Amino acid sequence: MPLPARAALFYLLSLGFSWNYWGWMLASGRHVAPDTPYSHLPGLLGPLLAAGIATALTEGRPGLRRLLGDAVRFPKRPGIILALILAPPALAAAWIAAAALRGQPLPPLADVLAYPGLPAGLPAPALPLIVLLLNGYGEEAGWRGYLLPLLLPRLGRFRATLTVAALWLFWHLPLFWLNASMTALIGPMVIGWAIGLTLGPFVLSHLYLISGRSLPAVVLWHLAYNLSVATPATAGLPAAFVSAVVMLWGLGIAIHWARISRSRGSP
Repeated sequence: MPLPARAALFYLLSLGFSWNYWGWMLASGRHVAPDTPYSHLPGLLGPLLAAGIATALTEGRPGLRRLLGDAVRFPKRPGIILALILAPPALAAAWIAAAALRGQPLPPLADVLAYPGLPAGLPAPALPLIVLLLNGYGEEAGWRGYLLPLLLPRLGRFRATLTVAALWLFWHLPLFWLNASMTALIGPMVIGWAIGLTLGPFVLSHLYLISGRSLPAVVLWHLAYNLSVATPATAGLPAAFVSAVVMLWGLGIAIHWARISRSRGSP
């Protein structure tokens, strides 16, 4: 199967799995908010399921073995990779600590452990494990583990990452009606969200490549970032600070890759 057809198959399957689940929630009146027991997180498994099915159909068992190997590949440069993974929570913690020194109260542990889409009262160790599987592997096995390597040889780093970002952004669309935290973004704030979701993939692509295409590296970074910006403990200025730093980080990578691509006359 040619590359564009394989990419289209993966994307259509991703939309099918994720949008069907989210569409069922919307049709049945299940909306995700702090006061509801419903979760959008199972829909995040769509890209993972799509990657597995697309690989099985186009590459068979050898492709599935490769996909499973990628899912546990230990990263190259582990010290640097660990520092980059810990950067978002370190930035959030630094902001909260600085605010505490100015007399602001520290967030309660319940806010640290609360995550959109997860019911309250889960055991503390369960939160990162569930988010790791659904929000981490559920998304990254598809976007970075399957689609990005498929596009890189033809498009190059800059255009491949931009393509993944655009497809990823559109995939989120139903969540604006389903998830209260995303519904709140409708209006001018959605522009900032779109910019962030365009630049964030450059950080993830860079991390994926310098780690030797290690899926755990991008999965753990994605988890660390979301836990740094999406919980009540970091709501407001801490999340905005972390997001701004990551956006600048991604912008720097995007500009660098665009210049290299232009200078080489490559995609």
